[in-house]
Amino acid sequence: MMAFSAVKSGVAAYKEIKATGGEVVNIVNELGGALGSFFDHQEQAHKHAEAQKLNPPKGKSIQSIALENVLRKKQLEQAEYDLRQMLVYQSPPELGAVWTEFIAERTKLENQQKLLDEKLKKKTKLTKEENVKVWRDGILELQSVLRSSWFFLQLQR
Repeated sequence: MMAFSAVKSGVAAYKEIKATGGEVVNIVNELGGALGSFFDHQEQAHKHAEAQKLNPPKGKSIQSIALENVLRKKQLEQAEYDLRQMLVYQSPPELGAVWTEFIAERTKLENQQKLLDEKLKKKTKLTKEENVKVWRDGILELQSVLRSSWFFLQLQR
């Protein structure tokens, strides 16, 4: 919520400085930092919620945990909705359709991340399969050496 208030103050500062003829670039950079902070905090809240699903707090009822989860989710949804409304209707005209472009870029980056994750999973799977193959080859080689040794021992008798 602090990040969201920082975004609001950045927009207000932009309007004030623009009205007085100040440097627009600095305000847009400040606004970008505040937006980045908002999304960083939002992502941390999502990760925290996922961690709590895996390891629920002790001493709390399921109903209490469920209510906290729903309220946290609603709060995050409302904050993002408010941010969207602010960026669509109150952002500086120099930014253009910043929300639409942001959504397109976020979708592109998420898709790229999914592809990288899939490649990493495939590579890990191949590595495991390669390890099994090396292990099997090692066993076959060991069996061959043992058979040869046994054969030579039989010849020496």
